[in-house]
Amino acid sequence: MAELTDRLSTFHGGLVLKHHKELSARNKVVRVDRPQSLRISLRVNRGHVSEPVVAVGDRVNKYQVIAQPIHPFGVVVHAPFSGVISAIEEQPTAAPDAESAPCIELDTDDQDRHIDYLPPLPDNHRQTLIKRIQDAGILGMGGAGFPTHVKYDHQIPDLDSLLIINGAECEPYITCDERLMLDEPVALIKGTDILMQAVNASQAVIAIEDNLGGVKSLLDKTIQALDLPAIRVIKVPTIYPTGGEKQLIKVLTGLEVPSGQTPLSLGIVMQNVATTKAVYDAVEHNRPLTERLVTVTGDNVGRPGNYLTPVGTPFYHLLAQADCAMSDIDKLVVGGPMMGYPMPNVDIGVDKTTNCLLLLTKDSSKPDLATLPCIRCGDCVKACPQDLLPQQLFWYIQGDNLEKARDHHVFDCIECGACSWVCPSHIDLVSYYRYAKSELTYLDYKKAKAQLAKQRHESREQRLEDIKAERQAKRRAKTEKLKNKSQAKEEISAVLDRIKNKPKDDGKSS
Repeated sequence: MAELTDRLSTFHGGLVLKHHKELSARNKVVRVDRPQSLRISLRVNRGHVSEPVVAVGDRVNKYQVIAQPIHPFGVVVHAPFSGVISAIEEQPTAAPDAESAPCIELDTDDQDRHIDYLPPLPDNHRQTLIKRIQDAGILGMGGAGFPTHVKYDHQIPDLDSLLIINGAECEPYITCDERLMLDEPVALIKGTDILMQAVNASQAVIAIEDNLGGVKSLLDKTIQALDLPAIRVIKVPTIYPTGGEKQLIKVLTGLEVPSGQTPLSLGIVMQNVATTKAVYDAVEHNRPLTERLVTVTGDNVGRPGNYLTPVGTPFYHLLAQADCAMSDIDKLVVGGPMMGYPMPNVDIGVDKTTNCLLLLTKDSSKPDLATLPCIRCGDCVKACPQDLLPQQLFWYIQGDNLEKARDHHVFDCIECGACSWVCPSHIDLVSYYRYAKSELTYLDYKKAKAQLAKQRHESREQRLEDIKAERQAKRRAKTEKLKNKSQAKEEISAVLDRIKNKPKDDGKSS
């Protein structure tokens, strides 16, 4: 099992950023009013799409399942409110580049009719908890949206694992995790205890940034009150991107996750604090994941803060509740300024991984400066927390040598944006890496598809050859049988002829 080090380690690179968290952290959580319509994306981690189990015109109840996964890495989707399904169609989503995906539009009503889709658990056995996490549609709410139950299904039951709860919110504007830890300490600690049972862990650590002194004292008191000494709270340096999965593991344990592998290879499971709270709600209150905390902050936001938002809520509805003056807004970003991505319009719906809506005016957003040639200064290499060679990757990708980029571990890039931030030539390096990973993934898919088609063709050809050989064998056997039969007839005929032509004995003696 991975062990916590007595002394914190460091990772390569990183940035010290100016924080703007006081804008939203100081205000209490506000529950968002029920929207008239929801746009619920069926796309989750790495593009896997769930399949609707409802049709246009169907009336659904709160918490009812409206889509089921068709891939092991998909998740169940539930209705946040009762209402009527008004459309099922491709729409832009809160994903990078506002990628289009199937969405369910739900016209809500105020009847709030709900079903007990998640009945009380019969026990707290490991497999029972994992099944509950899966049925509740829970995924990683702080990153790429990896289905939570998959991490525990892949665990070896007899392996003593280390559970890390990631509360290191390193983006300079986002505070939804900090607010959750302040407002829901009991739920967070009990959720951590539930996940320890699911992962068979003897110890767990909640990692928070070292500028959150009030959070640590509150969580420590809660742990003591609940008598759960196996859970610890550890402060980590406020260096971007300490909250990255691999970086936080390096800081806490001194271990590095091998290239191309996951923390499971080290016996470590990591979850975001919001995911942990969702697990608590599913186990203790039988509630599926249908809402999440979203930080709304930035310029011209009348009421910056954190909003408890139903999944599928259109951006315009959430922004209106936060008194956002949209007329002067230059850019609407999902996420933070480092890893976030701009949205083309405000009709897109909040999904389970939407942790922040950041509004920026022209005065505060980074200007679109002209891109200059790379001068090979090496600043990106110094900043890269994955210890990659960003400028070399850039040259390979620009030269369309994607396989070389793969060989130089482009898939290890966490798209933190540190390289782009420090680049004096204003090159948007991260966009190149996203493109390369997307293209390589597509090429691998095409290659696998072609290989499968080849295997099917070869199997078909082999089956035809086998059928042909079988038929030929049957014909030969039949021919041989007929030949043998004819030969037997000839032999019998010959015997009969000999008998017939044999001289008769007249009984006379010579």
